[in-house]
Amino acid sequence: MFKKKLPEDVVIDILSHLPANSLVRFKSVHKSWYALIESPHFVTMQLRNNNSIHFLVGNQILIDTDDSDTIRILWSLLTFDDKMQATSNGEDVSFSMKSLDLPFSSPYNGWNDLSNICDGIICFYDRVDRDGIMIMANPGIGEFRFLPVSCFPLPNSGEYDRFPCPRTTYVVGLGFDCRTNDCKVIRILEIVSPYSSPGEVQAEVYSSSTNIWREIEYADYYGIPESDGSLSTYWNGAYYWPALRDQDGSRGILSFDFSDEVFEFTTIPEHLLSFYNLIEFNETLAFISYPYPEQGMEIGFDIWVMGESGANGVWTKLLSTEPLLGVDRVLGFGKSNELFVLLSSGLIASYNIVTNQMKTLLPIDGEHFVNNHSIVLYKGSLVSINREIFHGR
Repeated sequence: MFKKKLPEDVVIDILSHLPANSLVRFKSVHKSWYALIESPHFVTMQLRNNNSIHFLVGNQILIDTDDSDTIRILWSLLTFDDKMQATSNGEDVSFSMKSLDLPFSSPYNGWNDLSNICDGIICFYDRVDRDGIMIMANPGIGEFRFLPVSCFPLPNSGEYDRFPCPRTTYVVGLGFDCRTNDCKVIRILEIVSPYSSPGEVQAEVYSSSTNIWREIEYADYYGIPESDGSLSTYWNGAYYWPALRDQDGSRGILSFDFSDEVFEFTTIPEHLLSFYNLIEFNETLAFISYPYPEQGMEIGFDIWVMGESGANGVWTKLLSTEPLLGVDRVLGFGKSNELFVLLSSGLIASYNIVTNQMKTLLPIDGEHFVNNHSIVLYKGSLVSINREIFHGR
């Protein structure tokens, strides 16, 4: 029987819609496929076309040592099947779990915190690590790289023996400098002094092209941005955190431009609900505000989108959702109208903001997951952290 080959452009288009972890395996099929999948053009194409949904899940584990028990976080990559079919209790969902083999170098708690995700790349770090070390990683293709220690030195003083963790990281943001085609990391941290309290807040930026950290100016009146990375986001060359300005107590957004390497604080509409997540929605910056979640409480979300002038421009209220029961927090948007949330019952659910339909996907607790520490929506890519090729938007 005669078998007709598909045109090459059709094959390439089909491959570009597949998840990154599958494409890594396909590189061994043929030399031509290896060359294709490694090419910068295809990496960018796959980043744009692939809609596979993953979650990074961190679970607390107890490690027995000679001196004491230590709690560490075990990170895993949770992947659903393409159809993501589910019943009301999530029993029919097909999924897979893959543990991430992260190196444990911290003498304290291990890699307990995550940065945002930018084109499939993420940073793992320990907020109270004395050496300020972190890992840049693309979990989808299994690449990990240690970043150098902080540029802020710790003095070799015996007085620091009283401070087992004199360097505390508040927030970490990962982003892309489109002028120099460079992946960068911004970190705001506090250096605790033996002679003064509280410590001094500092900021530094890491460049992948130079593999070094550099100190940058950070004004005290900016205050400290929200440390929960799930509330902040990278968008269009800048990073955005919810923040409370020390100067006048106003609520707003602290942003960092990765090209100009400057901070800026902007206010947000008054009379918001208690909490707000900054998020990318339909290729624009948006934030979702909602009241403090309490057990048995129905929560409605207000979704605001940014005008053309950036965070300094006009914010427009796009819609308000119907009250939803048992929502703990927002995880992010998948497809254009699909909002993923974590329920207080330990279930992941997707909510369609147009049809107002809620669909349960998977339990996070119970027999599959124990002592949940963190969960982050993750979109994989072929972007390599071991080559100076980045595809930031």
